Amino acid sequence: MVNLTKLFLRWCAQVRDFGIQHLCNMRNLQVLSVAGCPLLSASGLSSLIQLRHLRELELTNCPGASKELFDYIREHLPRCLIIE
Repeated sequence: MVNLTKLFLRWCAQVRDFGIQHLCNMRNLQVLSVAGCPLLSASGLSSLIQLRHLRELELTNCPGASKELFDYIREHLPRCLIIE
């Protein structure tokens, strides 16, 4: 799965911060959607800055997402489109 470039986990109620941290090993990931995942916190989502090839990140309806988190991710991944 290290060669995976797109992953859609929309509305997956089982995804937790621990799972997001494991995604950070997928260095080729370019598109990720965790829209509507209710158990993700800002702390877990902030670890996504390790995905240097990420070009699109969908965080719509993520309770753990905030303006501060969006700013933090944009600062570290300036080429990544963040869908709020």
